[in-house]
Amino acid sequence: MTIIDQTTFTISCSCGESESKTIHQHGSRYGGTWEPVGSMVKFTVYWNSDDELTAPEITSAQCKSCGADDCYIAIK
Repeated sequence: MTIIDQTTFTISCSCGESESKTIHQHGSRYGGTWEPVGSMVKFTVYWNSDDELTAPEITSAQCKSCGADDCYIAIK
């Protein structure tokens, strides 16, 4: 199975912390599944990934350095 799609999540905090994570969808022209989201180093992240068929989404993120929970989330 090959990578058929990917999404990169970048989280930034006003304290200057920033981190990116790319998640891949593996499959073929007949369908695919998203890899497990895992954790991040600088942020506590809560994911909405109900199943392997739906692209994961971040529901909330909290900076581990300063504790802020109003982090900016960019999706590419």
